[in-house]
Amino acid sequence: MKRSNESGNERRFTRYASRSTGAEQDRWLQLAVRALARSDRTTAQIERLLAAKGASLSQIRTTVRRLVSLRYLDDAAFAVRWADRRLARMPMGRVRLQEELLATGCPEQIVLAAIRGTYRKISEQDLAIQVVATVGRTSSTQTLGRIARLLSQRGFDEDTIETVMGPLMREDR
Repeated sequence: MKRSNESGNERRFTRYASRSTGAEQDRWLQLAVRALARSDRTTAQIERLLAAKGASLSQIRTTVRRLVSLRYLDDAAFAVRWADRRLARMPMGRVRLQEELLATGCPEQIVLAAIRGTYRKISEQDLAIQVVATVGRTSSTQTLGRIARLLSQRGFDEDTIETVMGPLMREDR
């Protein structure tokens, strides 16, 4: 009977080390799940969170793969939900929505697809009209200028702003 070169202590240490690695991985998974329970996040946000807490690159990759397999992380679904919620709270143009969504860490291809889908549901012009409606009735040229600047700040393109402002400017005359 052939004996292993490994002593009893070495075997116990190897078993303990593999257990602690599993426990350590569970710790990172639990941390990520708690963060996701508090709010919807992108893969990049979870990666940054885990790195800031001290997880190694391999632990981060393993945790993210696990979260994706559990369907807790899905950047495409995140982007669609985020864009819809953001527009419901504050109507804005494509440009601004795209910038804000890219800032969350979503990959550009996913952002562009989400924005295309979002703006199929509602037009930019309708959103601009919502912004104008929140400002209320206008009577002065000064107020019209403020509305145009607000629309520009919200990321609406010049054509949309001109289309929405046209009737307001005719009323002003």
